[in-house]
Amino acid sequence: MQRLSSQLTLFLRIAIPTIWASAILATLVLLGWSVRGKAGLFGNPFVWIGIAVILGSGLALMKLIFWRYYRIDADDRFLYVSNYFRTYRYPHGEIESIRASTRLPGRSYTIRLRSKGYFGQKIRFLASPSLLADYLSTHPDLKEKWFGPEGDSKPA
Repeated sequence: MQRLSSQLTLFLRIAIPTIWASAILATLVLLGWSVRGKAGLFGNPFVWIGIAVILGSGLALMKLIFWRYYRIDADDRFLYVSNYFRTYRYPHGEIESIRASTRLPGRSYTIRLRSKGYFGQKIRFLASPSLLADYLSTHPDLKEKWFGPEGDSKPA
């Protein structure tokens, strides 16, 4: 089995949310400890609304930007998709196409499945260009099947 996605996926899906949540919680604990009820800081509803807005906007940002990318591995028969907690495999015949993103061409790809899978019908991943090129060079039949004959969305 060969990894096709970038190591950056692990950082975006696990490290950034963990660091962010730890920093927010540590700030709240230190703020509560330093004030110790003297200023009535946590009795103020505006403080709680502010905390809710910060937590909610951070979670929404992570959900929309970071958590949409999955780890992709492949072998001769299957494509493995993982969110680092669960891994599902899809036969090569289930993959309709793979298209490069217009925002990050050569780096961000969308896998389109023939039918809806556990992670949906469209699965996004950040590719490691060298690993993807190596895999496709050893599987030239999959390169044309997945990326099409036109060549505009083929990996570099």
